[in-house]
Amino acid sequence: MTREPEKLRSIAEFCRSSRGVPVKHAIERMRGHHDTDRRVEYFRGEKLITLLLGDVSVKGDVDTMSLANDNSCRSTKGKRAVVKQPFKADDVEEATKICMAMLREGYIHRSTRTGRGQLEYAECQKWDAAASYVWDFEGSKRFNHLLTGLLIVGMLAVTCFPIWPHVLKVYLWYCSVSLLIMMIAFIFVRGTLFLCLWILGYEFWLFPNLFDESLSVLDSFKPTVSFEHGAPGQRYYRSAVVAAMAAFFVYCYNQPTDFDAFVAAQREFVSDLYEGKLLTDTSQQAKDDIDKIKRPSFEELAMEEEAELRERAARVEIEDIHLSSASNIDDYASGSTRDPDDDDILAQSLIDSMLNELSD
Repeated sequence: MTREPEKLRSIAEFCRSSRGVPVKHAIERMRGHHDTDRRVEYFRGEKLITLLLGDVSVKGDVDTMSLANDNSCRSTKGKRAVVKQPFKADDVEEATKICMAMLREGYIHRSTRTGRGQLEYAECQKWDAAASYVWDFEGSKRFNHLLTGLLIVGMLAVTCFPIWPHVLKVYLWYCSVSLLIMMIAFIFVRGTLFLCLWILGYEFWLFPNLFDESLSVLDSFKPTVSFEHGAPGQRYYRSAVVAAMAAFFVYCYNQPTDFDAFVAAQREFVSDLYEGKLLTDTSQQAKDDIDKIKRPSFEELAMEEEAELRERAARVEIEDIHLSSASNIDDYASGSTRDPDDDDILAQSLIDSMLNELSD
C-alpha cells in the first residue's frame, strides 16, 4: 500500500468522481453548535472499501456487499459494471489502510447519523467500515473552472449584444424563432398523443419529466416515454372531450373558409417571425449614422423653401379673404343685399383648397 501524497490524491480523485463511490446528500451539524448546518455528500465505509478492492463499480443498485480476501467483491443483489481504476487493493486490509490514510489526510471525515438526512460531526475520527463518512475533498475543479469561464464569456456576450454585427443578430433571431417553433410543435404533438390515448383509458407522455423543475437537465429527459393506465372514474370527462373534438371537426368541415383563413394567418405569423416584422426596431443605417451630423441635401433645401413660399402665399390669401369678409359685413350692415354667408362659404372653400395643395 502506497502512502505517497500524489498517488493518494489520484485515488481520492477517482473515488470522488462520478465513477467512484456513490454518495447521498444530507445536512451536517457540528455537535454542540448552532447555525453550523451545511449540505454535504456522505457514503458508507463499506462502499469505499468495495470500490478499492476490485474493478466493480458500486454505482449500480447494490444493496448488500460481502467483502472477501480473494480480491473480489460480491453483491447479493445488484448490478456489476467494470470500470478502470488507478489503483486496486490486494486485500481488505490494504483497502482499509488506504481509507485510514484518506481519513488522516483530511479527504474525508467521520459523521454520525442522527435522523433521516441528518448528520453530526463525530468526535471519534477512527475508521469503521460500518460508519458514515463525509467528503471534504471536492475533487478536480477543471470542469467547474471551464463552466465558470463559459458563464463569464456568455454574460459578456449578452451584455455586448447592442454592438453585435447585424449578421450575428439576424442569425440569433433565426435560431430563437426556430427553437420557439420547434418547442411549440413538440408541445402540440405531445399533448395530442396524450389526449388521444387518454380518451382510450391510458396515459402516454413523451419525456414525462421534461417540465419538472426539481430535476436536473439530464434527469428531465429520463425516461423517454411513460405508458400507464388512466385513473378510474374519468368516463364522463373522456366523453366530453370526444364530443368537443367531434364538434371541432364538424366545424372545420362545414366552415372550410374560416379554417383556411386561420391556417393562412398562422403561416403569415410564422413568416413575419422570420422576417422580423413583429418587433419594432430602428434601421441599421440609422444606427450606423447615430453619431454623424445630419446635413440636408440640396433637394431637401429646395423642398423646404418651396413649402415656406406656399405657406406664406396661403397666409396672405387668407388675410385678404378675412378683409374682404369684413368689408362685406359692413356693406350688409349699411343696407347691401349681399349675403355674408356666401362669402364665408367661398372663403372656407378657398382655405380647403389651399390646405390640400400644401398637403400635396
